[in-house]
Amino acid sequence: MDRIVVQSKLPAILLIEKDNVTLELYQRELCKSFEVLCFTEVDGVMEVMANRGIRAVIIEPEIDSGQGWKLIHAIDAAFPDRSIPVIVCSTRDIYAAQLPKSVTKHLTKPVLPRELREKTLEVLRKRSQVKDHD
Repeated sequence: MDRIVVQSKLPAILLIEKDNVTLELYQRELCKSFEVLCFTEVDGVMEVMANRGIRAVIIEPEIDSGQGWKLIHAIDAAFPDRSIPVIVCSTRDIYAAQLPKSVTKHLTKPVLPRELREKTLEVLRKRSQVKDHD
């Protein structure tokens, strides 16, 4: 029997979050507008980025003892033509000047799931990549 793979018509985004409860809350809300691919560690993210049409990355950069910061730089270096928006959603309040240039938006936790979805839609609308599916 052949395996059938169903692709979502929703834009695909990556959600990289170390806390499982937060990940589930965010995923539940983001699924209203996006196909959400979730990770609790940085391993495997670059492979997915290379093989999927990822429209945005939402990341807690303190994941894996700060490996999220390295991942942000790796995404920027590996996909310079795609200009994939990166949204940092962190417990740390970071000044804009301290963020890598590829970071499109910074949100300081606690962030309500609906606010995260709205901000992600806003970022992608500015880049004319997505329409709201509500």
